[in-house]
Amino acid sequence: MKQLIINAFLLGGVFLLNACHRIGFPGAPDGPGDDLSGLIVDSTFTNPVLTSGPDPWVVQKNGTYYYTYTQGSKLVILETKNMSELASARRYEVWTPLAGTAYSKNVWAPELHEINGKWYFYFAADDGSNANHRMYVVENTSPTPVEGTWEFKGKVADVTNQWAIDGTILNHNGQLYMLWSGGNAGAPPQSIYIAKMSNPWTISSEKVMISTPTYDWEKKGNPINEGPQVLINPQGRVFVVYSGSGYWVDGYCLGMLSLKENGDPMNAADWTKNTTPVFSMKAASSAYGTGHNGFFKSPNGNEDWIIYHARSLPNGGDGNSRNPRIQKFTWNTDGTPNFGEPVSINQPLKRPAGETVRLIYPKTNWSIAGFSSEENNNSRLAIRLIDDTLTTYWITRYSTNPTNYPDHWIAVDMGATAKVDGFIISQKSGDRKIKELTIQTSNDNTSWDSVGMFTLNNIDLLKQYVALPQRMQCRYFKLVPVSGYDTQKQPGLAEVSAFRFKN
Repeated sequence: MKQLIINAFLLGGVFLLNACHRIGFPGAPDGPGDDLSGLIVDSTFTNPVLTSGPDPWVVQKNGTYYYTYTQGSKLVILETKNMSELASARRYEVWTPLAGTAYSKNVWAPELHEINGKWYFYFAADDGSNANHRMYVVENTSPTPVEGTWEFKGKVADVTNQWAIDGTILNHNGQLYMLWSGGNAGAPPQSIYIAKMSNPWTISSEKVMISTPTYDWEKKGNPINEGPQVLINPQGRVFVVYSGSGYWVDGYCLGMLSLKENGDPMNAADWTKNTTPVFSMKAASSAYGTGHNGFFKSPNGNEDWIIYHARSLPNGGDGNSRNPRIQKFTWNTDGTPNFGEPVSINQPLKRPAGETVRLIYPKTNWSIAGFSSEENNNSRLAIRLIDDTLTTYWITRYSTNPTNYPDHWIAVDMGATAKVDGFIISQKSGDRKIKELTIQTSNDNTSWDSVGMFTLNNIDLLKQYVALPQRMQCRYFKLVPVSGYDTQKQPGLAEVSAFRFKN
């Protein structure tokens, strides 16, 4: 049974004004002579694009990206038009395994693939014991993977039926192959295998090992090769980028196998392993344990991007929380990929070509027009909602005479009538996050029109873009929290801004 949870219109990335640039002044008339002077072009983003999400995988179709990751107990899809706005994606919980089965627990490294007009969701799972991890697949015949119903097709295994995780698909010269990481009941070493498939849920040949840990950089923590990902260059050459070492160590990195021209994927001798990693940790970029990746194209199809997970602190200092990051890569003259180095989480990056660009209103003349309550603390006053500082919050009163849902609200005066297409909202860190939020607009701070109720993600600090159903022309807007993510009845918010589109 498909379960649907929609967390709509959100954008990841900390709001940094120095990552944008001004083009003019707000509130001008619409049309050919529209004066956009003073607005800020929001054309960049920063990593990570989500606060958490290990083993990221992306597939795109008809201008839409479908992202998934290791959630642990179910299969989840995030749907978005813009990968730099991954925290804005609609979230769908599409399939949960039956309790008490061989595949009901430890659901790892899911991947979505469209094969012969149908969708297949591959994943590794077990019954609670890692030694029993095997690969499984569910099928969906709907046009998109977030519609319809997923049908369990069964276990995907070769005749040895040994421990297996991280399955992926190679479609080469009309033949379907599966690649995966396997070993002896999960004990090291882990190696990468390939086998032919007769259909998307059946392995039809013996497996062939095409890589096993041989270099020191593949043996940190434990000797491991895992997470194989297929990458085909513009000339059709086949590469497999994989993760080396244990995911829990800082040295977790990406290695690469190259299939020789006209080579046979089932012939191990036709694969060549790079002697050094192709992508690895960089402490200066707060990128530790850079591994388990995927690939995607920019919306205009002209750029190649890698998505990978990393930790922001060394030695598991952030609880081994792996967060997804994206960056553009290029191709060397010999046809091999050049991934460069991990980009710093503090460095603004230009959005993938073809993504939506918004214009943000500066808050120089903004003020708080009213509020239901505020906590009597200098860092939690209502004015903190518009101070362009994520570490200060507006929090409704909770220490003395606390207020409760549904009586919370805060109104902002933008200082002049402006055309608004949406708002940028950043949740505070920790508790008291808002789940459902109603937005109202006004031109006189007396008569208010509701423009809808929106669901925010339970994400610390990252920008969440809330797009209105249609452009509004207003001077005031009011945020009315309707429900929260925890039992706290006094919500808070870190920051709000307003945006419009150029046209």
